[in-house]
Amino acid sequence: MGLSRRSILAVAVTGTAAALVVTGAVAAGASQRKPTPRPVTAASASAPAAAPEPAAQPAERKLGDAVDAGYRAKDGAWVLYAVAIEEKVLPGTRFGVMAGLRRGDGKVTGVVVANETEGSDRAPGFHAVQGGMEVDGRPSPSFGYYAGAATKITARIGGRTVTARQAAWSEDNAVKFFWFDPAAGMVSDLKAYDSKGRALPAGHNSVGVG
Repeated sequence: MGLSRRSILAVAVTGTAAALVVTGAVAAGASQRKPTPRPVTAASASAPAAAPEPAAQPAERKLGDAVDAGYRAKDGAWVLYAVAIEEKVLPGTRFGVMAGLRRGDGKVTGVVVANETEGSDRAPGFHAVQGGMEVDGRPSPSFGYYAGAATKITARIGGRTVTARQAAWSEDNAVKFFWFDPAAGMVSDLKAYDSKGRALPAGHNSVGVG
């Protein structure tokens, strides 16, 4: 199962993972170096070239507890949890949100991760909003997080206003994970409200997919 990841580079909203960007940079540097000549023997001339070893991607570092989203996929139950982000190009971003699957044996596997790409990851408002999509034949939920005292989060889906499910992050109660039914369709016009029904700052409430 592949991992879909929103780009953590400030120049793009969607794209490849940081690990893949680093791998690409290494590969590009290697292609510019002249190969060292070596003698060709009959054995080496006829033998097929060995396939390069794939670069190892860094293991995700979970931060806090996983939240049960309340929806099932064909091979597990959706959960949301935070993962560490450690990139020099994003000094204001220390974490992102992962939508993953909890299998029958309790193991959690990451599927889609999104994180802030501009400014502070805890500035008031929406952050890292990822639209639902199909990943390996399964629809994923639209999700993200809100920094602030949001008790209600809504979006427009198919001409209707729908209220998101949400849960406070175990590492910081001021951060609220939110998500929508994977079958609901594309979300837009995200809004957040406090306990008295007052509108809260929108922040980065645009929805990315990829």
